[in-house]
This record gives sequence, structure tokens and C-alpha cells, in this order.
Amino acid sequence: MKLIRVFRRSTLRRWGSAFALLCLGAALALQGVAVAPPRFEIVATPGSQTDKELAVFARETGPQRIVPAVYSWTLDPGGRLVLQKPDATNYAYDASKWITASFDPFTLQPDEPVTVKFSVSVPPDGTLQGSYRAALAFTTEPKPGEYKGFAVMVNTRAVVVVYVTIQGTEQPAAELQGITVVTGEEDGKRFLVADVVNKGNVYLRLNGELRFVNTKGEVIKRTPLPERVLLREGLVRYELPIPPDLPEDTVLAAIEIQPQGPAGGYGGPPLYGEVGIR
Repeated sequence: MKLIRVFRRSTLRRWGSAFALLCLGAALALQGVAVAPPRFEIVATPGSQTDKELAVFARETGPQRIVPAVYSWTLDPGGRLVLQKPDATNYAYDASKWITASFDPFTLQPDEPVTVKFSVSVPPDGTLQGSYRAALAFTTEPKPGEYKGFAVMVNTRAVVVVYVTIQGTEQPAAELQGITVVTGEEDGKRFLVADVVNKGNVYLRLNGELRFVNTKGEVIKRTPLPERVLLREGLVRYELPIPPDLPEDTVLAAIEIQPQGPAGGYGGPPLYGEVGIR
């Protein structure tokens, strides 16, 4: 996952419109730094150590100075990653202090990936249960740039998420709640809204599909759901558009979600809900 950050250069021109800055972010999306793999899913026991490595590589010409760091993280209601320094947050189920690595800045050259090794040391605590998480971030030092006459300072950040699940303590459980149809007040567009809550102690990956059914019980349209991550004690809200061109005899929308547990393990039975749309 890569985040693009844009900073003001106070000694130069004024920013101008927010739209110009959004365009700048899009223009720079293929530059900066990237990482592989984008995530690690570790299953471990208390008191154990797991050693891993990842590759950091450049996505633009010229050398770049990279500043590594470890973070806590969570997801906002829209499913976007939110980073916080470990000493600046009380995020539940934080594993950032379990990670050790070299966090000294380094120079990244084009076509010369850098291997970063890190260790995850789970405390010898018998009360640990379920899943915990942390993130490794690699941020380029700000560079001066210009976009449509605006002088800016820009950097990019690539993030690797790390999940740690305590082996033998997994209790996956999710529940589909509050499935309904809502209509936009201004445009009249209709959406199926469904909430999935985590009732267990591990994170889950949610996949599935939305089906539309006619009066004969036939499925006349299927739409795959985008994959979402459901954190411990978390909630995922689906807002799925209902196509305006469905046949007149379409009467039902049905959603089916298959949770997947840590590292591809069992995530519990499928979740199913339906609602009338006529």
C-alpha cells in the first residue's frame, strides 16, 4: 500500500485550489517507492520469534533517501489505512513493539532493490489471544517539485502491514447486521447497505457476491463484492449500488459473504442476507 503526501513549500507560491493538489497526487502515483510483499500473515506462539524479509524498490529515476519506521494502524470507516506512531496511540491489538529491524535511513537506487530483514518477537505472555497487527513504512524524504505553476514539496510512503495471530487461540466469528435499501435524497440512486461486525478475536478477509433474484426465484444478475478486511471488534459497511436497469420482475437482492481467517485459515460459515427491492 502506498500513500502520497504533499507538503507546502512556505517560501514559494501559494497552493491554489485543492483540486490542483489532488491532480498532483494522481500525477505522482507511479513515482516514489514500492514494497513487496504488501503484507505478512504470521501465526506464532507466545515467546517465539519469526524472521522475515521484504524488498524495497524505486519507481522513479534517480537515487532516493528512504526513512523506515514502524507504526500502529487501524482502518477508518471507509476501509482506508490510518497510521499512528506506537507511542502516540492506544490502538487495541497493537503489535508494533514486537517488531525489531534496522530503522536507519538508506539510499535507494533505481533497479537496485534493497532487502530489509525484520523479526517479530511475541512476548511470552500466556494471556495473548487472537490477532494483533503492526505496519512497516518506508517514506521518501521530501523533494521540491512543481505542478501547473505551484511549487510543492512531495514525498511518498509505501506500507507493509503485518498481522500476528496467536496459534491455537483463534476464534473466528462474524455477523451480518442491518441489511437494508436506501435511496439518495438528491440523485435518487438506490444502494443496498449491509454491516458486518466481528464477534471473534481474529481479523477476517471478506469476499462474496451480490445477487438479484426475480419472481421465479431465478438469479438474473451477480456482482462480486470487493475484498474487505474486518479487524477485531471492527465493522465493515457495504454500500452496493442497485442497477437502475434491472428487469421489472426483479424483487430481491441477496448478499452472501465468505469470511476467510488468518493466513487463509477457516473464517467461519458464510453470511447470508436478503432484502426486497420492489
